[in-house]
Amino acid sequence: MKTECERFSRCPVRLEVNTRDIPDALPQEVALCLFRIAQEGLRNVARHAGARQIEVSLRRLGRGLELAVKDDGAGFDAGQRRAGMSLGLSGMRQRVALLGGKIDIESSSGHGTTILAWVPLREPSDLSERVAG
Repeated sequence: MKTECERFSRCPVRLEVNTRDIPDALPQEVALCLFRIAQEGLRNVARHAGARQIEVSLRRLGRGLELAVKDDGAGFDAGQRRAGMSLGLSGMRQRVALLGGKIDIESSSGHGTTILAWVPLREPSDLSERVAG
């Protein structure tokens, strides 16, 4: 995820990345889910937001990990469906749901967007059963 953020930070946007209390080893499903959400969030900022500043944070929260991607860009009206953006957002929701997590996407026109995703940290066998079932 840090590499993806470093690649993105070459754009003319101020990008701040914070990590706190992250286990050394993460289940592959958790790591991939959070990486893809961060990647899609950054991609949406680049395509749609016109942001000057982005903050990406990853931290341990309770029995899971919380990823936050916040920007100060144009935002969007969550009540209106936008074809290009809704597919990425629904993909984020599906990824998190498969792991038994939660996601909240807050945005309003002119006030930026915040994506908050939380996924539980479980033993790899617990995750495999959930994904397979």
